[in-house]
Amino acid sequence: MLRAGNAPLHVNLVTPAGTTQADATAIPSNASLALIVSAGDGTAGIRLPKAVEGKAYLIKNTGGSALLVYPATGDGINAIAVNSALSMAALTSAVIAASGSVTWYTIPLLPS
Repeated sequence: MLRAGNAPLHVNLVTPAGTTQADATAIPSNASLALIVSAGDGTAGIRLPKAVEGKAYLIKNTGGSALLVYPATGDGINAIAVNSALSMAALTSAVIAASGSVTWYTIPLLPS
């Protein structure tokens, strides 16, 4: 188990699904900060909850192919068009944080 200061940091293991924003695996708004995503295959994805300023996730793609990360309907990621997916290369990770109520930003800009 990871720790954040003295508190335990629970890790959610997530399997991506679907091929669109609508059928990607939904991440609940109360999910753990750390998301370990397996089996990225270049077409399956996860869908973030609605952006809320200050909300953040650490996403790790452990799959051998790209993982699609979709925002909630009406939201955007970085400078990508609203409702469009961010493609995370195989074996990369990023922190994704909400700035306001409609935009998520990755740190670093390109997951690495």
